[in-house]
Amino acid sequence: MATIKDIAQCAGVSVSTASRALNDNPRISQATRLKVKRVASELNYQPNYNAQNLTRGESNMVGLAFPVTSDTAPANPFHIDLMRGISSALKPLQYEMVVAIAPNPQELLASVKSMVTQSKIHNFLVFYTMANDPVTAYLRKNGLNFVVIGRPTAQHHDRFVDNDNVKAGQVATEQLLTRHGARHPLFIESGDNWTYELARRDGYRQCMTAHRLPALTWAASRDTGISQFLDHHPEVDGIVCADDILYGRLNRDLQRYDLPTVCFNNSRLMGMLLHESERVDLQPRELGRAAVELLFNSRKDHQLVDFRIYD
Repeated sequence: MATIKDIAQCAGVSVSTASRALNDNPRISQATRLKVKRVASELNYQPNYNAQNLTRGESNMVGLAFPVTSDTAPANPFHIDLMRGISSALKPLQYEMVVAIAPNPQELLASVKSMVTQSKIHNFLVFYTMANDPVTAYLRKNGLNFVVIGRPTAQHHDRFVDNDNVKAGQVATEQLLTRHGARHPLFIESGDNWTYELARRDGYRQCMTAHRLPALTWAASRDTGISQFLDHHPEVDGIVCADDILYGRLNRDLQRYDLPTVCFNNSRLMGMLLHESERVDLQPRELGRAAVELLFNSRKDHQLVDFRIYD
């Protein structure tokens, strides 16, 4: 494998000049930069990005901070597809990813701090947004480069990628009203107040208001089970479920009601439970790729990724 010394020798310049030329140092003439780059291409030179980054005091890794997750929680297919998109975008940049996942906020913060102090990781993608989050507070305080996936809370102006979840909630509800003829669809949420769920609920309510229909919501964190709730609300004739993991948990109870349903995320889990026409594809791989692009483009503060709904 060619080294920087080989490049310098073939180009007839010093090693330091070759290195500066490859890094587009303006002190090196354009002619020399082009000559060095042409030689590097002919020799199939592969720069050592890890060494370059360590020279600058940082590693060639991006930290992925997951939301707090219990040790027994199932893997979230949305996060897995996000990681696939992130990985494909990082590969040509010669970056790798390392994951911070923990059962409580204190351990998650400790893991992120260790990434920064021990592994010299200065770039992060945060897979959630929430008020009073200690992880993003730490990243902000230390001036680290990070992007959150989801819309930031009102008190902060973090850079972010997201879907238009309000519009997605509207479109999903409209699908039930027009395709399935529902007039009393129920919106199901986790009750954890995740920003994406609240936005989809807002979209649901806006659609119902536009059609002059009553809105009805149920949160999984309530004491009343979904079966008990539906038995007390026989008028419910459709379901808008805010999240695929949530729907998977409730699917056994919901099956006996045989209600038309629209759920968010076109994951394999949803593929086993719902028809294609009942899934809103949030395109998490595209979200992951967009997050990486934004992470290394300081001129932009956010990017929205389209969702798809099948009809």
